[in-house]
Amino acid sequence: MARTHTIASIILGASIGLALIKYYAMSDEERTRFWAKIRDTTEELLDDAESTVERVEGYIAEMQAKGDDHLVEKLYVVKKMLQDLFRIEELPL
Repeated sequence: MARTHTIASIILGASIGLALIKYYAMSDEERTRFWAKIRDTTEELLDDAESTVERVEGYIAEMQAKGDDHLVEKLYVVKKMLQDLFRIEELPL
C-alpha cells in the first residue's frame, strides 16, 4: 500500500510541477483568459448544483405532501428523482 501511495505522490507532484511551468510560461492575456474560463465553469457548476437542490427540494415536498402511509408511492417518487438526476431511462425497482 505504501508503494502505491509513493507512486501516486510522485505522479501528482510531477503533474503539479508541469502545470506550474505551463502557467508561468503563459502571457498575461492567456492567464486572464484562463482564469475567466475557470470562473465561468465554476459559475456553471454552481448553477447546476442550485437547480439540482431545487429539484430535490421539490421531490421532498412532494413526498411530504403525500404523507407517511404512501411508502410505495414514495419509492416511485425517489425512482423518478434518480432517473431525472442521472438521466437514466430505466431503473430496476
